[in-house]
Amino acid sequence: MNPQIKPSVRLHTTMPAYTRNPLSKDMLKWSAPFDVPQVGQDIFIRINAIGRAKVVGYGAQDGYLGVMTVPYEPPGWWIRQNGPPGTDNAALAFGAEISLIPAGKGA
Repeated sequence: MNPQIKPSVRLHTTMPAYTRNPLSKDMLKWSAPFDVPQVGQDIFIRINAIGRAKVVGYGAQDGYLGVMTVPYEPPGWWIRQNGPPGTDNAALAFGAEISLIPAGKGA
């Protein structure tokens, strides 16, 4: 796991139960209007121009569900800050920060 990720992140190898209700207190909240991407699916991380990434797992922080991702070609600042992308250096991204990439579509 990326050493920059706060210890408060709970990692999940399978998708945990979640809700889109932002007021929920007993379930993890997903912050996007689309379903949580599956492990192995490609997504686009819009925030900070990180770009296309592969979902490799799930993480939760402060009551929100996110996806653990490995960017394909992250910006130079990302590599300087986090090291080379890889499954042992996955980045947490939340639903509001990503877009889905339709299957078979290029970046």
